[in-house]
Amino acid sequence: MHTRERTHARASPRPHAGLLLALALLSGCPDVPIAKTPLDAVATAKQTLTLSDGRQEDVFQYDEFETRARVDVLFIDDNSDSMRDAQQRLGAKLKDFLTSLAKIDWQIGITTTDVTDGTWGLQGSLLQFAAVHQRYLTTAMPNAAQLFDGTIVRDETWNCGSDCPSTDERGLRATIEAIGKRDGDNAGFFRDDADLVVIVLSDEDEGSVGGPDADRGEDVVKAFTDAFGAEKALTGFAIIVQPGDTACFKEHDTLGGHYGQVLADFAKLTGGTTGSICAADYGPTLASIGKRVRDGIKVAVLTATPQVDSLELIATPPDATLTWTLDGRTLRFNHAPLGGTQVVVKYKVAG
Repeated sequence: MHTRERTHARASPRPHAGLLLALALLSGCPDVPIAKTPLDAVATAKQTLTLSDGRQEDVFQYDEFETRARVDVLFIDDNSDSMRDAQQRLGAKLKDFLTSLAKIDWQIGITTTDVTDGTWGLQGSLLQFAAVHQRYLTTAMPNAAQLFDGTIVRDETWNCGSDCPSTDERGLRATIEAIGKRDGDNAGFFRDDADLVVIVLSDEDEGSVGGPDADRGEDVVKAFTDAFGAEKALTGFAIIVQPGDTACFKEHDTLGGHYGQVLADFAKLTGGTTGSICAADYGPTLASIGKRVRDGIKVAVLTATPQVDSLELIATPPDATLTWTLDGRTLRFNHAPLGGTQVVVKYKVAG
């Protein structure tokens, strides 16, 4: 790996073209295994030119809604008996989330917080979307938001009689078990070239109150890293009773709600954020999650392996603080270029 830092601030003569975004993982504690560098995203040029002097030119355009990614989104749905309203609010606003993802190539799956051996214990298996006879939605499905709404709102949440889902919510444990079933029930959902976003919806914490037997964010990161190594990134989000929000706590306390401290810690550890389960409209929260997915494009993959000393990189507008290192065809920036920045890379192709 070539680790010499380079700066580049020359004006580019040619505005153009696109990129491919893959998602981000923010670092946490130093002793926790982390799958990728913080906000490690990948851009690839859609257009490549051959210059008159024989060099190759790749053009990357960092436009907010032109970014492209492959990301698998796992929703963890608390299906206990206090969650009907929250499920409905989430289902009604998925379109905001999909809109905010723009041109990202996504897949969406849902499992629940019930990891018991009971009737409703999915133990990490993805729910079936009945209308399409599969366990995940894709960008190719024009009615994805409708299918999601019809599945995230669970009949067993309010109409379970004496056989109801567990009230010992285990969203992080469900995530670990979902990863463990990547070659079984959940085959096809965890794509090799896509990063993972986990969104937990719950009015309680892990293990209801975050007790000593509750899984922690570090456990999820370890399971993720053990399964996928450093080839994928993980980012966690949670729509919860946010720690310190006493008004929301009082609203849910009578229904058994609790501050989602462990879930908030998971989001922070992996570079995600939290939203309030008490919000009347989940649209802004979901839109902000989608924007976070698009942010942080720090890695550019060239279309060919360059001769190292021939590489010339030009950013427009100029940014004297932007530096890079090269590893094979991969350029890694020290920070994400600002939206609207064009990066032109010229180089001789290695023989």
